[in-house]
Amino acid sequence: MYLVLNLGLKSIRAIVFNEKGKIIANNSEPLSTMLNGTAVEQSGSEWWEKGLRVINASLDNEAVRREINYITVTASSCCAVAIDQLGNPLHDVIMVSDKRANVETTHIAERSSYQDLRQSRSDFEVKSSLMLPKILWIKNNLPEVFEEAEYFLSPDDYFGYRFTGQAVVDSLNAEKCFYDNKSKSYPIDLLKDLEIPLQKLPKVVDVGTKVAQVTAEFKRLISLDANQSLEYIVTTYDAICAFYGSGASEEGDSCDVSGTVTSLRTLTKGKKELETTAIFSQYQREFDISIVGGSNNLGGGLIEWAKQAFYSDNQSPYELMESEAKTVPNGADGVIFLPYLMGERAPLWNDDARGVFFGLSRNHNRKHMIRSVFESSGFALRSILEEIENTGQDVKAVRFSGGLSRIHLIAQIKADILGKEIHIVDEFETTALGAFLLMGISTGLFESLNDASKIVRVREVIFPNPEAHKSYSEIYSLFKNLYGNLLGCFKEHSKLHETDVYRIADKIENM
Repeated sequence: MYLVLNLGLKSIRAIVFNEKGKIIANNSEPLSTMLNGTAVEQSGSEWWEKGLRVINASLDNEAVRREINYITVTASSCCAVAIDQLGNPLHDVIMVSDKRANVETTHIAERSSYQDLRQSRSDFEVKSSLMLPKILWIKNNLPEVFEEAEYFLSPDDYFGYRFTGQAVVDSLNAEKCFYDNKSKSYPIDLLKDLEIPLQKLPKVVDVGTKVAQVTAEFKRLISLDANQSLEYIVTTYDAICAFYGSGASEEGDSCDVSGTVTSLRTLTKGKKELETTAIFSQYQREFDISIVGGSNNLGGGLIEWAKQAFYSDNQSPYELMESEAKTVPNGADGVIFLPYLMGERAPLWNDDARGVFFGLSRNHNRKHMIRSVFESSGFALRSILEEIENTGQDVKAVRFSGGLSRIHLIAQIKADILGKEIHIVDEFETTALGAFLLMGISTGLFESLNDASKIVRVREVIFPNPEAHKSYSEIYSLFKNLYGNLLGCFKEHSKLHETDVYRIADKIENM
């Protein structure tokens, strides 16, 4: 059997699969997120404590415990964990949507060593969401943490280190720290310029590498017999795992994975070079494919925010949100929502952008607002899809999974806005399923990616309405114009935050 520890932004889950891909055990616990202005943090110690709890809960059955042979971890990329030699976090984890490294991003962009890097990697651009600016922020603002840190790791690597005592990272995660898969090296000259020691970064290995047996101490913590074999396999970060778990294996297969964030990616054969920096192309040598696309900052997180903001007193908020939104026609009677509550990643890459309700009038109410929030998830998805199609890649249909796929109205809205068929994937846990498929390929359970993808089933196909697509296209044009016309206002708003005119400090559970 195979155990996947899936660290999401809202919860941590331990899921056990048998060799046929059937889920045998599934246990989860919620996670806390600390928001303070532009800072977004979680606790690595909480991760470890709750990770052990959900693993033990999933191995509660003696028969399951005896059959566990392989373990992996998949989590969000670009979350910086500074650890000491024993694997203990030295500071709260700086999450992917944290915006504090803007100064460091500019500093890196001005280095001649970075400019040299750009010449050889035209689709590469430093962004505050990436790992290296976060590490530099720690160096500049938490020098004692920086000096004491044995390694700076992503969440996957953090757990892997505590499982095995070895600091390794998969090649796709390593790209978030400017690792070049072509030369198979970190940017040595840039690291020297930034005075970041190479030895503080983990060793890079291929996706699917069998790293090591877990330690005797970890076996003790999960009540495993000391002589039982349990091997740690490196997979990769959640968006890529969910891409595979949605059944992508052929040219043009496209997957919308909408958990807390939304990821839209498309498979293309061979190595795909891009001229744009709005989205990424990640080449996976093991399968000779490129995964083209990107993730925004909020997908299902928009619905969680709307639930807390407008439906906190309702016992069945999701059902009520959908039923109210259904009573409002396409276009929300003129209300448009810009969904940039935490800035935006792909394809805008604007940390200053913020959420906006536009077009509100006296006749509008909560129903119109929630309808516009639903529609904004489709508009944001279309903005990524346009960038993918601008590369010359043809997208005929989109597979849809994650929490948002449970809301049928959102699936129909996305089909109408994109003008594409939406294929809803049957398995909800596509991230964990993708990690299992990668482990299965590594261990010989599956012959190939195409063989592994046969496990994935489509539950329902949603067809676009041509008339709705036509009207939504006109609204989408206004949606884009609103964002463009507000760029100066977003920047001014951000500067007011910097002068402490606004103060925001909060701790949000399970957000």
